[in-house]
Amino acid sequence: MKELSKKIKAALKEEKCDLVLKNATFINVFTQKMETGDIGIYKDTIIGVGNYEGINEIDCSNNYVVPGFIDAHVHIESSMVIPEKYSQIALKNGVTTVIADPHEIANVQGIKGIEFMMSNSKSTLLDIFYMLPSCVPATSFEDNGYTLSHKELGGLIDNPKVLGLGEVMDVPAVLNRNEDMLNKILMSLEKNIDGHCPKINREALNAYLTSGIKTDHECTTVEDALDKIKSGMYVIIREGSAAKNLTTLIKAVSNDNYHRFLFCTDDRHLEDLIEEGSINNSIRMAIKEGVDPVKAFTIGSFNTAQCYGLKNLGAIAPGYKADLVVLENLKRVDIVKVIKNGKDVDSVKTHKSSSFKVKNSMNMDFVSEETFKISSTGAKVNVIKCKPQSLETKLVIRDVTLENNIISEVKGKEILKIGVFERHKRTGKYSLGFVEGLGLKNCAIAQSIAHDSHNVVVIGEKDKDMAIAVNSLITMGGGIAIVSEEKLIAHLSLPIGGLMTFQDPFIVSEGIKRLNRIARTFGVKPEFDPFITLSFLALPVIPELKITSRGLFSFTKGEFVDLKLE
Repeated sequence: MKELSKKIKAALKEEKCDLVLKNATFINVFTQKMETGDIGIYKDTIIGVGNYEGINEIDCSNNYVVPGFIDAHVHIESSMVIPEKYSQIALKNGVTTVIADPHEIANVQGIKGIEFMMSNSKSTLLDIFYMLPSCVPATSFEDNGYTLSHKELGGLIDNPKVLGLGEVMDVPAVLNRNEDMLNKILMSLEKNIDGHCPKINREALNAYLTSGIKTDHECTTVEDALDKIKSGMYVIIREGSAAKNLTTLIKAVSNDNYHRFLFCTDDRHLEDLIEEGSINNSIRMAIKEGVDPVKAFTIGSFNTAQCYGLKNLGAIAPGYKADLVVLENLKRVDIVKVIKNGKDVDSVKTHKSSSFKVKNSMNMDFVSEETFKISSTGAKVNVIKCKPQSLETKLVIRDVTLENNIISEVKGKEILKIGVFERHKRTGKYSLGFVEGLGLKNCAIAQSIAHDSHNVVVIGEKDKDMAIAVNSLITMGGGIAIVSEEKLIAHLSLPIGGLMTFQDPFIVSEGIKRLNRIARTFGVKPEFDPFITLSFLALPVIPELKITSRGLFSFTKGEFVDLKLE
């Protein structure tokens, strides 16, 4: 009551505010107009807009003030750094709140992985909310580290930092009324349920939405986005590192439907976050594509808050949290200052989280050159063809050359061998195939980042190089390894589940950029992020052809298909 009384006194001008942004030109998300006035702040709350005096004042006469940005869907693990490190970069980009789905670490370390992410988030200034991973594993036919049932997730659903159930990728589990999936949905109905439903037909979409799912970040066409908006969904426009849908989907946004769109980064590498930005980048791109700036900033803040029930976020008005971004230029989204909880983020010192012991997650045996031999008596094979700036792939058929019933060559351009090895339970499972279009030559790349089961995925031209790359990962405890001419020429160690590191984000970013440069010197095309593209070649819930430790999986057919064709 004492704090509330002080807020009321400050709003009535009976006491000075703690902070006032003087003469601010700001976005009113309710009227969809620009307004001017002093923004009065008491502690972490906006108490009024008008004419206020403060103990501290910032003159915003030549600036714009907008609500802090909110990332509607992000896998922090894809940045390769832990939450407390990730938060430093997010805040610099004006992102004051994120809604994270920790299904990457959950696939490796289960509930303990989720609890680590939530615990580490406590040391950050950034507001990190969580959606509980719904599909661990992503499908019933994957080989991951843990299986999370509704009973295990139920122990976390009432945590105030948990907003609901994360992206339901296993659409068939919903449509077939899988008991455990329905229980996960039922326990989350009073909160929020995220979707993941590319290329779904009308009846299936109706059933999917009937279950209570309300968002989708997998739209790739304007028609699909508008159809889902019409059906009552929120469409989350994604601009990640490999999946970039904004320039296409933004054409679906209109004055009538803008309130049903959100922005997210989903899977975005650290170097992209540092160099291009996060949601600030999405807003900038949307404005460049012709969206009214006020609406672009509303999509990047208020809409997400409304979707997820964050009632005191995303607006500049009395009673809302003082999460604000001061801009020099509205259209370029040039950030001058970020205010979080009523304080300049540059003036706030955050405490470091306690350290913990890292357990090696690479539970697999070393491989040999012979492991990568593929026997066949047929003349053709199914090949995964990569699509630029997309997580989707195509199935193509290519002729092969045989030597002693071993495939020695696949006829075509830019064709590499690919392998996926189970690494969690030492089962010895693995499968081999071929991938086309990346451009890599005389080199092998292996990594322990392979959505969503995060087994080891490796590509290359030479079997020996591929074996050395995989074995290097086992030795270092996970990460990324690049091998050429039988030598390890570059690597990045990711000891936390084979996904993340404790290191400073700027050091990690420089390491990733170096790996990128090296990969491109070996021919990787500029339209592909080599490591994110590689990581998604193992995710069978995205069209059209992917590879798991059990073999090639056709999303279209919903079943495994043979590598070799007779």
